[in-house]
Amino acid sequence: MAAIMSLSASSNLKAAFVGKAVSQTAPTRAVFPRKMVIVNTSKKSSASIADVAQFQRKGADTGSTEVQIALLTSRVVNLTAHLKVHKKDYSTQRGLLQVLGQRKRLLDYLFKTNSTKYAEVVSTLGIRDKRAL
Repeated sequence: MAAIMSLSASSNLKAAFVGKAVSQTAPTRAVFPRKMVIVNTSKKSSASIADVAQFQRKGADTGSTEVQIALLTSRVVNLTAHLKVHKKDYSTQRGLLQVLGQRKRLLDYLFKTNSTKYAEVVSTLGIRDKRAL
């Protein structure tokens, strides 16, 4: 003997006979289109490699002040693009502030040691300069 289960019409459950399985479908939900944003996540973008090659003193120079500033500037650009999409990513925001502080310290050092090279680096990389030379 089969018993029938009765339910109200507003319920998500369906009536079923005992012993027979009835597939239940999930309630439909609205699908919203997402924005597709492509952000370069690699630490060395093509722009940074070109900038580094321009400032290198020798073929494998990665430690000079000018090269470090160029690499940090490319990271600033990448992190800024990431933060435009993910506005509430506070850990990335903190990382950006750390990178900016490191770049500022290197720029201060370069200004003290070689002000002509400083002016060249700032103009080439498009860094805003508060010092008037």
